[in-house]
Amino acid sequence: MLFDDDFGSCRNITQYLPAISEKVGHCRPKLSFCVNNPNLTSPRIIIAGGGTGGHVFPALAIQQALSRRCTNATVIFVGTCHGLEATVIPRVGETLYKLWISGFSRQHILRNMLLPIKLAVSFGQSLALLSRFRPHTVIGTGGYVMGPVLWTAQHLKIPTLIQEQNSFPGYTTRRLAPKASMVCAGFEDVKSRLPGVRVEFTGNPLRASFTAIDRGTAQKRWALDASRKTVLVFGGSAGARSINEAIAGALRELLESFNVIWQTGRLGIPSSLDQTVIQTAIAAKRLIVREFIDDMASAYAAADLAVCRAGAMTLAELAMIGLPAVLIPYPFATDDHQTANANSVVERGAAVIIPDRELNAGKIMSVIKDSMQDELKLAQMASHMKSLARPDAADRIAGIALTLAGLS
Repeated sequence: MLFDDDFGSCRNITQYLPAISEKVGHCRPKLSFCVNNPNLTSPRIIIAGGGTGGHVFPALAIQQALSRRCTNATVIFVGTCHGLEATVIPRVGETLYKLWISGFSRQHILRNMLLPIKLAVSFGQSLALLSRFRPHTVIGTGGYVMGPVLWTAQHLKIPTLIQEQNSFPGYTTRRLAPKASMVCAGFEDVKSRLPGVRVEFTGNPLRASFTAIDRGTAQKRWALDASRKTVLVFGGSAGARSINEAIAGALRELLESFNVIWQTGRLGIPSSLDQTVIQTAIAAKRLIVREFIDDMASAYAAADLAVCRAGAMTLAELAMIGLPAVLIPYPFATDDHQTANANSVVERGAAVIIPDRELNAGKIMSVIKDSMQDELKLAQMASHMKSLARPDAADRIAGIALTLAGLS
């Protein structure tokens, strides 16, 4: 069915306009603020970004920092109808203005026929929002949704700030950065990859709720065998199939020496793993298996080594805790940015990298043993990881945004 996911049963071009009207209407927010006579002494800031947690949670962290600095600031978010922001932002009580926009689909080529229409509509929505809200500054935290908003703001001479999480800047950042007032970078490498652009290395912003937890408190929380070191394994909320399969193959040997906290994600435990091994280890307080861990800060604090992907925000959290890691970059990330992130951390002695194509049970076991059994090496990796932490990142970005607006 042509464009089934977007427009129900639309099958020919004469049917598109009603469907488009309905779609745009669905995405149009009911704004609760009135800007006909705005209070010019109260900062008005737009934060555009979304799609994934890597773009949404930095946006929230910056908003929290802005609110701490300026209690009368009005901040609204711009996202899409279908990204993570569509549920997360309203859940925390913030205003979300939704654009009708999507990225280029490599799997469903026919859907891309609507991109010119979506772009035109999203630019119109952006112009309408900027004209009504009249922001002092517009901040972009990544994802295709920030493109129309920041591009329009730049052409209206409104100061724009881009918060780039990754070591290798994304496509939208690369296109918008030359006219941005400032790019706040999560990695120092960004400066060399955006020549001629104003770049400030701030680190990646974490929400105020993410704080370092005392190791002793965390170990009591997880109640594992206190005489053993602990490996924390995770691959995101969906899980990482290659990591899960490698850990499953190595689990019996891992449990001979270490505790394991394993977040499997929705993929769950591979069916090939003997359930007896799992149940025996859980009973002996050497293994905890969860589909999803809500309290990641305490899981980090209880662990001695992490095995995970190399998303920018994951690395920021590891740095905040000072937890060394074995990094397996997601091989299909756009522009292979996770490998760039991982290399940046590995070069500073804070982690070890295993390419996904080389990952197997024997490899992961060898690398974990090599890291965990050398006390000096593990301590040095932890120290180097901690040195990468930028706990004031959100506050610095908020200060820059207010300065750009002439409000600091």
